[in-house]
Amino acid sequence: MTSIWDIINIPLGWILKLGYELTHNYALALFFFALVLQIILFPLGIKQQKNSVKQASLRPKEMAIRNKYAGRTDKPTQDKLNQEIMELYQRENFNPMGGCLPMLIQLPIIFSLYNVVISPLKYVCGFTADTINAIQAKVYEIMSTTNMTGFETFAEGKAVRQLDLLNRMRELGVGNFLDNSGSAITEEMLPNFSIFGGMMDLSQTPSFTNFNLLLLIPLLTLIVTLGSTFITRKLTYNPNPEAQNDLSMKIMNLTMPLLSVYISFTIAAAIGLYWVFRNILSIIQQVILVKMFPIPKFTEEDYKAAEREANMSKRQIKKAEKQKVRSLHRIDEDDPIDGAPAPAQPQKPTEPESDDDSDDQKDKKPELKEGVNPDDAPKLK
Repeated sequence: MTSIWDIINIPLGWILKLGYELTHNYALALFFFALVLQIILFPLGIKQQKNSVKQASLRPKEMAIRNKYAGRTDKPTQDKLNQEIMELYQRENFNPMGGCLPMLIQLPIIFSLYNVVISPLKYVCGFTADTINAIQAKVYEIMSTTNMTGFETFAEGKAVRQLDLLNRMRELGVGNFLDNSGSAITEEMLPNFSIFGGMMDLSQTPSFTNFNLLLLIPLLTLIVTLGSTFITRKLTYNPNPEAQNDLSMKIMNLTMPLLSVYISFTIAAAIGLYWVFRNILSIIQQVILVKMFPIPKFTEEDYKAAEREANMSKRQIKKAEKQKVRSLHRIDEDDPIDGAPAPAQPQKPTEPESDDDSDDQKDKKPELKEGVNPDDAPKLK
């Protein structure tokens, strides 16, 4: 019966099978598999990098808002702070959770990858579930009749790792088992996990009790994971750079690589080798993304300008936005603004009468009416 995980597992199995058919080397097939997956997930990396660039471009405005309420920890103030930041994000069409989506999409792929690598009989060889059950029953029959130790592990109904089943098939002779068509299985039909001339078997689990070259896988996992964590932190935008120096962050940066090393001692070496390849390709991808979409950097003056804008009232901001749009003709500076009354025009000072006019008035004699004798006119006192 096909499970819901097969929707992802089967296509991933095709990729791994194609890589093995092209290279006939399981290590190179894992690298091919990691490369193809990295290319498929590259658009998600672009989206995540664009989201980081957008968040970095809003850093001055966000810091201006935070500085405006600095030192005030009461709940109303913090609510007001968060409200203004969310309004800023909405105005700028920024989703702070947008960078989490690519990471969430990769999680089911990682889980499916584990199932594909540890199930080569199903996803690489293409054997059906009935064929795999028949192989397990045959392994149990041969081991129990020859009194081999550990045959109880392969009893019917028990969950058995296909990597272990594959190793037992080789020990007992692959010709004793049948494929989907009922024909005898040949060695060429099975993936070969041995590399470096048989010096390493990727189907085995690294262990200190069996000291061999497989111990290089956990060591490489530690080195590459530490390097990937350090380089990615340097190339990725961090909205809270002060937290990088916190003791808790340093412990986390060290804990994750150590956890990867621990897991590499509990699973097949093929999984650990895939992690090595995937971390190397992730570093290369991050370098490419930073070159394509560099994180913007701001000067102190940019932060000060953002603070001045944040401290303005909403009315001032709207007025400033209106002033950015100028008319095509020059506005006279003396024109009234917003219906204000025009300034009063200054009155011209009255010119004083000149002395010449006064003398003319003094020398001017009264005129006599027509027909009046001057001798009869009244004399002036």
